[in-house]
Amino acid sequence: MCFPHRFILTFVTSILLAVSSPVAGQIFDEPSNLQVLPKNTDATTLRNTMKSIAMGTGLRCSSCHVGEEGQNLTEYDFASDDKALKKKARVMLKMVNEINQTHLAQYGEDRVKVQCITCHRGVSKPRQIGEELALAASEGGPQGLKTRYVELKEKYYGSHSYDFREFTISEVARSRAQAGRMDEATVLLDTMLEENPQSISGHFIYGEVKRNSGDLQAALAHFKKALEIRPESVSINRRISEIEKELAGKSE
Repeated sequence: MCFPHRFILTFVTSILLAVSSPVAGQIFDEPSNLQVLPKNTDATTLRNTMKSIAMGTGLRCSSCHVGEEGQNLTEYDFASDDKALKKKARVMLKMVNEINQTHLAQYGEDRVKVQCITCHRGVSKPRQIGEELALAASEGGPQGLKTRYVELKEKYYGSHSYDFREFTISEVARSRAQAGRMDEATVLLDTMLEENPQSISGHFIYGEVKRNSGDLQAALAHFKKALEIRPESVSINRRISEIEKELAGKSE
């Protein structure tokens, strides 16, 4: 069983302590400048809403509201609209309300309710792992991609924020190769196989990538490694047979 990294647990604990203490609870008693939430929202509902937003997006109170991290929440100016992220949050809340109250309402009481966490998964910018790695590669090349992958896995592995399954990561590598980014695909697959040399997805996709690039010997080696792990695989056996025929044809 996988558990979230200690960072995630610490973050969630700090959020709960911040908004649940008796002193902090006072900030929800007489809210002002409510523009999306009903103006008669009671303190308990407001507290739970803010807690849900923070945990869903990975943001802190100081991200949207005027105040400094570590400052007593009673000293924050929650009514202020000075921060751009607060205005963006209102747009997001309106969107969520529209989805739930209009688009999903037709599906009855058993429908799934959309929340911040549905898309954000505990991170402020809800990119998928492939998007994060592509962005890192565009800024820092193959090494930047590897560094970002390691950082994300260290911080979020075991949580729902990013999908680190072998199949997902190997498919990201395949997409980088198809985009002509062979060095990025290679560094990602190498990193993945360093972590788990017995990864069938890693060896299989590596074989596909090497075959498509014309390196048949390297492709054959990876497919044979995959076959050692899963000898009953029809698709792996077929690829090995095809490559061996290609190599035999080249030697004639």
